[in-house]
Amino acid sequence: MLLEGKRILIAGGTGSLGKALVTRLLTGEMGRPSKIIVFSRDEAKQHEMRLEYLQRWAATDEIIYQNSKELLTFRIGDIRDPFSLSGAVREADVVFNAAAMKQVPTCEYFPFEAVQTNIVGAQNLVRVIRDSDTPAELVVGISTDKACKPINVMGMTKAVQERILIQANLECSQTRFVCVRYGNVVASRGSVVPLFLDQIREGRPVTITLKEMTGFCSV
Repeated sequence: MLLEGKRILIAGGTGSLGKALVTRLLTGEMGRPSKIIVFSRDEAKQHEMRLEYLQRWAATDEIIYQNSKELLTFRIGDIRDPFSLSGAVREADVVFNAAAMKQVPTCEYFPFEAVQTNIVGAQNLVRVIRDSDTPAELVVGISTDKACKPINVMGMTKAVQERILIQANLECSQTRFVCVRYGNVVASRGSVVPLFLDQIREGRPVTITLKEMTGFCSV
């Protein structure tokens, strides 16, 4: 199977998508990896994941996480920092890049921060793999539907990230770089649904910006 015996690195592995990816990988549906490395700069979220995935001895879904203690490892680092990234990439056969600044308003008000993570971070990943003695076999860049005809900073930086990763196929002959896009995910961290739920739970008005607005989400 595709991921059987592979060492898998998930950059941004403590985010909503990263955590969902870890859960799917632990089921072994695409083969049992030999190691899953969660790479992120958030020590608190890494600690939460340790408790959730490594110490849920009595959980009803325990069978999904069987032997996860041997599979899961955690590494503090930042995709903006090529030095910390380099150490993690050396241990990986497959890399999923889920590290991103993805909240549209935040990217609008702090555009260079979005550039640092979404663009420079991707270039760091390419550079580390290109210069590594043991390059990864496959890199999957997690992008967004907002990269199609982008009208905001978040979409623009993700569109550039896609170009950087696809172009890397010309530089790194031993590594295959691919990109996938996904849309808005209902109730993911930072999305509007948790805000609405809190407002309803506390008896406050549900703050919809425009009554005329139509939202589109993928489930």
